[in-house]
Amino acid sequence: MRPLARGRLTMAGPSISMARSRIASLIAVACAVFGGAAMVTATAVVGETGATSHLAPDRLTGAEILVTAPQRHPVVEDPDIPFPERQTLPADLAADLAAIPGVTGAAADLTFAARLAGTELEGHSWDTAALFDTSTPAPGTGEVVLDTETADATGFRSGDRIALTTAVGTTEYTVSAVADLPGQGLYTDAATALALAGHAAGQADLIAVDADGDTAAVAAAVRSALAGTGFEVVTGDARGDAETLAGGTARSELIELATALAATIVLLVGFITGGAISVSVAGQRRDLALLRAVGATPRQVRRLVASQATLVAAAGLVPGIGVGYLLAERFTAFLAGSGTTAGLPVALTPVSGLIAAALLLLTVQCAARIAAWRTSRLPATAAVTESRVEPRGSGRVRTVIGLLVIAMAITQALMPLVVPGEAAFASAATATLTAVIGLALAGPALVRAVLRFTTRKSGAGTGAPAWLAASNGRAYARRTAGAVAVLALAVGLTVTQVSAQSTFTQTAAAEIADGSKADATVTGAISAADLAALNEASGVDAAVGVIHTDVLRIYEMAGDVEADPLPALAFSPGIDQVADLDVEDGDLADLTGDTVALDAGTARLWGADVGDEIGLILADGTRVDAEVAATYGRGFGFGTIVLAADLVTGHAGPRFYDAALATGDPAAVSDWAAGVPGLTAEPGAAVPYISTGMTPDQWLNIMVTLALCGYVMLGAANSLVAATARRRGEFAGLRAAGATPRQVRAMMRRETLFLCALAIGAGLAVSVLPMTLLSLVFLGEPWPQGPLWVIPAVAALTALVANAAIAIPTRKALRTPLTTLVAAAE
Repeated sequence: MRPLARGRLTMAGPSISMARSRIASLIAVACAVFGGAAMVTATAVVGETGATSHLAPDRLTGAEILVTAPQRHPVVEDPDIPFPERQTLPADLAADLAAIPGVTGAAADLTFAARLAGTELEGHSWDTAALFDTSTPAPGTGEVVLDTETADATGFRSGDRIALTTAVGTTEYTVSAVADLPGQGLYTDAATALALAGHAAGQADLIAVDADGDTAAVAAAVRSALAGTGFEVVTGDARGDAETLAGGTARSELIELATALAATIVLLVGFITGGAISVSVAGQRRDLALLRAVGATPRQVRRLVASQATLVAAAGLVPGIGVGYLLAERFTAFLAGSGTTAGLPVALTPVSGLIAAALLLLTVQCAARIAAWRTSRLPATAAVTESRVEPRGSGRVRTVIGLLVIAMAITQALMPLVVPGEAAFASAATATLTAVIGLALAGPALVRAVLRFTTRKSGAGTGAPAWLAASNGRAYARRTAGAVAVLALAVGLTVTQVSAQSTFTQTAAAEIADGSKADATVTGAISAADLAALNEASGVDAAVGVIHTDVLRIYEMAGDVEADPLPALAFSPGIDQVADLDVEDGDLADLTGDTVALDAGTARLWGADVGDEIGLILADGTRVDAEVAATYGRGFGFGTIVLAADLVTGHAGPRFYDAALATGDPAAVSDWAAGVPGLTAEPGAAVPYISTGMTPDQWLNIMVTLALCGYVMLGAANSLVAATARRRGEFAGLRAAGATPRQVRAMMRRETLFLCALAIGAGLAVSVLPMTLLSLVFLGEPWPQGPLWVIPAVAALTALVANAAIAIPTRKALRTPLTTLVAAAE
């Protein structure tokens, strides 16, 4: 038989004709693509915002060009890690840059933290303000200039004497002027600003350049002059990130968040979309077999299926992308409210939509071709013969691979028994997804085995509907296993996310509660002088300052230098008086100078012992080799690494403490804090913080989990509706054999019961085991943590979705007259 003429046009007619007769299954594909496009677009917008958005310049908006040291650590094959604190550069660069043609002025900028009349604010050197304000006299030694907003907030005016507290102490200054300047804060002369900022002599935070004429040309000249120095020349919108480092940190967090979400979302989208397409192709096997019989080549059949799926996907793609942009706006608004985005503008460009479209269309193409692969390659006669029945075997190789993947998931679930720290949580959570993938592969064989065992145990007393339901489940094991895998994914994902989050939170809270010895906590911008005064206060036994900071642990792997970011707490001497970290080796009294203490599990993982040195990069980019003074057991509560405050202040210069932990009479601590404007005290230990409600991170996890589970439920419902709708021929056969509509509905209810029991059982099996082990290892309780109502709630929702998705199309089909039903089935 001569094959059909090659080309796309030849298959257009059959494709459209087949689509008209399989609307239900194709709608399922469109809905799966719709949900997938919305989720992928929203995630892409978050990532694009992190990659391209910038904070608008504020105080230095008049400077067309900013010169700064690199404010990030380069990482091989990964996004660079931004520094939370600023690297400095030589202040005398300003004079060199001022001599470049087109530059009308250049000034070194210095910034320091201060506390004035109980208000925390920033101070700056006057030189940068003088570039744009020549009418206000420059402050002299012992003088400050206030901007109008700060003056209004504090009530000070020109000529007033103020007590300004900085990290180096409290000093009195005279307000020489109040000026209407961009930004907020106060200004001092350059020498005073340098002393208060704590930088080394001759250093500055950045250089502001005022250009005349073509900014791009002047910036190119500045770059040429700085070639080889490593300093960066910033223009346009990127100036905001150079002025305010919070923008760079927020961008990095958004990229990290989008990357973390992308892997799970892409996996789910592929899983759900691929399942919907498989159901659609399964409903067209007879049509595809007939095409093979009339001469269509395997390649033409696969192309037809892929083209049809792509056209249907396009119908769900466009509205899905639009909804994705709306979701992204709401999502980033939530992130902004929690302080994650630092006010970055949302990047609502076509790029994210194009990424979603390309990814979804690629997924649809691959899934359609894979689903049609077997039918397209069968001989024409075999394809026609097999089009009425499902292949008996599910493939030995597929089953073996699936069982191996399930075994891998069990191994991951057991990791908390041998792997310490947060790695145990990551491994246990990943075990659920791994197990579901294995279930999808080995599902048909497992479904047949379970239903065969169930039927044998039920004996001869099994009623006709139940017997038919079990027989159908065995005969169409692939169809049943596909639905089981998707529903099990929804159950397992929900239980895993809720339980893992609850276990982590309770573990950290228990360690903080057991390790906190402070009777009161003072918060605010606390100077070294404040801390010394608190230690001397009557009724106070000891006071220890705490700094919240970040470090990078650097190490070599495969010849490359890697860096892992770690949040850290830095304590002034005396940590053992206010906290019990459950020391396992060493002595926390030695936590002074360039020393650190490590979580014991992390120390073992790193191969670091007491007395060893580890390479760190501080928050301002300073590289140090810190000695390990001690190892401790309460790493979840107090973090992976604890620093000596000397390590931070000794390299980055003086800075405020973020809090002070005190022992003694809480009332005495409160009385002392009441006499220092800007500081507050509360009973007990507030550092580390024990969450008493939902944190922004927990709300974020819940939002993402609900969205993912909603999408999985939608995909499952779509697939079940499509699979049930294409069983009209089966219903027609049963009706022709004498079965009443009531008996057919009874059979379908039994099938639904089997399906829900398998799905809920599998979902709980793949999630309860790893979550139970997590709870047992870290909390000593042999059951998953979290609200107990989550498990029955997700089980009930799964059963409701499955029942509705099967019962509604079944009733609709059975309302059709038998003759019409038989004709439609053909």
